[in-house]
Amino acid sequence: MGINKGFFLKKVGKEYMIIPTTNSNVVMNKIFNINEVGADIFTCLEKGKSIDETVSSLLKEYDVNEDTLREDVLDFVEELRKRGIYND
Repeated sequence: MGINKGFFLKKVGKEYMIIPTTNSNVVMNKIFNINEVGADIFTCLEKGKSIDETVSSLLKEYDVNEDTLREDVLDFVEELRKRGIYND
């Protein structure tokens, strides 16, 4: 469960990217640009946190409604699944 091997988060300036690698080579056409919240979600998942733990962690950082945040996290995780980045 969690972020699949071969993906890492990189910050370049104010931009965040999830970068896939294959045999230590970057796969340029599969780079996924994300915002700061997406980077925070990715970091939580990379540490092995569950969806609930990720939501709890983000609630401490952002002043948002918990239900809205949970929905946003679930949507983001679904996008990560579609791209082969996350696996439960």
